[in-house]
Amino acid sequence: MLHLILRLLSFVTGQRLLTPEETARQQYDLMDLRTKQLAVENLSGQLRTEMKRQQAQASERLQTEQAEHQLELTALRAEIKSLQVAYSQLDQSVDLETQRQMKENNDLLSQLNWLSGTIAHDFRAPLRAIDAYSFFLADELGDNTPPEASRLLEEIRRNGKRMGVLLDALIEYLRLGVCPLNIQTHDLRETLVQVVNEHFDFSPVPIEIEVQGLWQFDKPLMMRAFKELIDNAVKFSKDQPEARVKIRQASPNHLEIIDNGVGFSDEHQSQKFQLFHRMHGNDEFEGEGIGLATAERIVSRHHMTLTLTRVGNQTVANIQLPERTPRPG
Repeated sequence: MLHLILRLLSFVTGQRLLTPEETARQQYDLMDLRTKQLAVENLSGQLRTEMKRQQAQASERLQTEQAEHQLELTALRAEIKSLQVAYSQLDQSVDLETQRQMKENNDLLSQLNWLSGTIAHDFRAPLRAIDAYSFFLADELGDNTPPEASRLLEEIRRNGKRMGVLLDALIEYLRLGVCPLNIQTHDLRETLVQVVNEHFDFSPVPIEIEVQGLWQFDKPLMMRAFKELIDNAVKFSKDQPEARVKIRQASPNHLEIIDNGVGFSDEHQSQKFQLFHRMHGNDEFEGEGIGLATAERIVSRHHMTLTLTRVGNQTVANIQLPERTPRPG
């Protein structure tokens, strides 16, 4: 009956009238919407609170990191300043050490020049006198000179000349230890070919060159060292059957000069680079024990290493570049 009355009223008024059940359902839906709205508002508040908390944490973290970075930056600046001070002190020390070494070298050169002059005048004067008087005595005696006396006079003159050679070698050996170096990059093969062409064009022993690459050295001095080592190899191998000298590289930084000569005995192992030390008698091979010592001194000035070894029936002169190339001096 209630539904019928509501329909009639709705028809008369032109508006739809709700039944109590529909009204209750709508009220329930409205309350549900309000509950959900409150839940959304509550969640939104929680989100805003969480965002603020995270923003505060992020800001705090950022400030902490900035403070840490500032401390690190301050420490780095202090370290840089300390390194700059240390570098400045090291630079001054290097300058002082360089000046000291230059002064020492200049002093040594001055002493060497003085020694050269002393040898040229004071030392050589007695040698010239001995040679001259020996010659005059032999000439005065003429054909009446006893054979033994003639032999002794010749021996006196020969040893006087040998003393002059030894004095020259000593001065040159000392000069090689202090002379300035002009280090430049050179083609190793071209340098060795130049040495062979200038000094061994008529060598009785064939010389093979199998090298390549660039090395840094003072060219005139290293040419002198190469010349002495090759001359040594030729001298001790020229009387051997199928004599030969081979120059090769065991590696880009390792040069070998190989000969199949007579070599040397183990008793000379520790003395072979000593000035005036001979590994063979005068009646066997010519020389004064100068070549190897000269080569070793030049090689050492370049901070290279020179060794001489016997491998089977071959003698091998090894020149090894340093692992790290320092400034030669």
